Amino acid sequence: MKSYLLLFSSFCFLILQSCKKENTEPAIQLKTTFKKDGIIEELDTYHCTVKPNNSNPGNTDFVLMARSKDFKKVFSIVIQVNGLFTTGSYQTVIGSGHYPVIADYFLNQGQPGERGYALDQAPGMAPGQFSVEITSMDNNYIKGTFSGNYLYDSDYDESIVINDGEFTARVR
Repeated sequence: MKSYLLLFSSFCFLILQSCKKENTEPAIQLKTTFKKDGIIEELDTYHCTVKPNNSNPGNTDFVLMARSKDFKKVFSIVIQVNGLFTTGSYQTVIGSGHYPVIADYFLNQGQPGERGYALDQAPGMAPGQFSVEITSMDNNYIKGTFSGNYLYDSDYDESIVINDGEFTARVR
């Protein structure tokens, strides 16, 4: 009887093990990385939406926000398009009269001496430019790349360069 019980227990164990399903798909890293003044920064992508614009439902807004683990650095991109938001290229050139892409970078957010850099025209410099390429998107995730010539803090008359960027975000 003992040998039957041992054989039956072994059989049940093998059946249960063969039914065990493991998720072999790697976890998607929700990150935004870029070079800021030539130094790589990696932020956690914490917010991403694609939805109709509240004041003009014929437009679609894309919003991406990423922050450092200590919450002191925040980077955001906002794109507004007529119609549907799809994969493809979006860009803004300050002074062109067409501003579908807005980019901002905040340093020491919520702290004394907070700095805010935005797509703007700095005195004596070429117009600010920023471009975003949405490389893939589905109902759950959006991936893309971005680059610009500079973002400007008019309060301190200082600019930073944000380029060679990429992001992966979960759509909410």
